[in-house]
Amino acid sequence: MVKFINQHHRLHKKPKTFFKVFLLFCLLPHCASTPPSPNLPPSESDLDLLGQAALCQTKAETQTRWLQTGAQESPWGGGTEVFRETASPNKQVQWFMFNEDQTLVGVITVFPRGLSLEDYPKLRHTLGQLPPAREFFFHSSQLLHEQTPDSGTLYRTGEATTTHQYFIRHTQGKHDQLVMAVFVLDPYETLLDGSHVKFLSYIENPDPSKEELLGARNQLGPEKEFLGLQQFARGEIALFASCGNKQPELAIDAYQKAIHYGLSDPKQLAEAHHRLGLALRSMGRLSEASTILEQALTIQPYSAVILNSYGSVLAQLGKVPKAIETYERALSLQPNYAQARFNLAEAYEAHNPKRAIQEYETFLILTDENPEESTKMSLAKGRIKALQGGATQ
Repeated sequence: MVKFINQHHRLHKKPKTFFKVFLLFCLLPHCASTPPSPNLPPSESDLDLLGQAALCQTKAETQTRWLQTGAQESPWGGGTEVFRETASPNKQVQWFMFNEDQTLVGVITVFPRGLSLEDYPKLRHTLGQLPPAREFFFHSSQLLHEQTPDSGTLYRTGEATTTHQYFIRHTQGKHDQLVMAVFVLDPYETLLDGSHVKFLSYIENPDPSKEELLGARNQLGPEKEFLGLQQFARGEIALFASCGNKQPELAIDAYQKAIHYGLSDPKQLAEAHHRLGLALRSMGRLSEASTILEQALTIQPYSAVILNSYGSVLAQLGKVPKAIETYERALSLQPNYAQARFNLAEAYEAHNPKRAIQEYETFLILTDENPEESTKMSLAKGRIKALQGGATQ
């Protein structure tokens, strides 16, 4: 059985969870449940867990290539999970998780007896570069019998739009072993981070007489909440092109369903409205986007990010004075919000050139030496020059 006690170091989209099963995991006092910095080392590995499969493939593609025999299908919220078990070359069980659109969004692999890392130097090198995301004990009840329990470490790495989790077991006098690996599209990590009992229950317990289920968790919450979270994640990969292409129409459908099912966290509920507004704006449906963003602000009135998005829609609708007011509200909450500064400067250009110059200059100060803002920085410099030229004529 497994039990985790989480400590957050910083806010991140990747959530905390509780573990369980035949083993009891107790975190070491110094452990942290938060993910490493986004600048993760490359996820280089010589352990092939997916074969010809890849996240973002369709279910039809995966079935054609390698899910033809010995696979069992069952519902996974609004999607489908496919389970298979193999005996060689190493015993392993795998779950392949498909969302409502039959897109592969996650793969969980469990090695019930553990897999030695001695034969995988590239993976060992990758893990050696990573700080622990969590540290814990296996079978902590052994402490009561003055026995030394196995300890474990969760490492996280990944690519631009995916996260890889590796659960490593450390046994005194033996080589480290991999007991679980999770490959998942980032928005789905909340739903697929290895904490579900059906994953952990496959890890063999040396003492099967002790089947505690302390902290056991069968799902994230009520069924509708789970469905809402699934739809939110579905919207994220569509809106932000996790699989290569933006799909705003699909994102609109997903966020509308997430709102319909309901999300218990007010911030996430507001963000579902916000994202829906962004998707509508990208489709040119500005009046609808404005209404939805107003609803988001009803839930989270002090969100500078939502205010900035709302101001942009107002500006596109030609409601410039109200857009300026909205940007200024955002900046009163977050004065160093560079994007809102740039947008405010744009809005002021036709009405107050001097104020526009001031805002562009402030934007340049805020983005100094930030390569990600180089395009807008060049644009801001050009507009300052043009506005100053106009002022002298």
